[in-house]
Amino acid sequence: MNNAREKLSLGANIRVAREQQGISQRRFALMTGTSRSYLWKIESGNADVGIEVLCRIAHALDVDVKDLIDF
Repeated sequence: MNNAREKLSLGANIRVAREQQGISQRRFALMTGTSRSYLWKIESGNADVGIEVLCRIAHALDVDVKDLIDF
């Protein structure tokens, strides 16, 4: 299954939410317990994201997971 469009959409939504809150990728990596390079891959749509990481990202951004997914 090719889900490139969905990964791009999810990554863009995460990046927009992070930037709106003025959070750097470095700080966001610390907040989510992931590496900066992995977050960059997620935000650019080049990484698969498991539910555990997605939940940590939503929690760090103080949003619901459903707010990050619009597909």
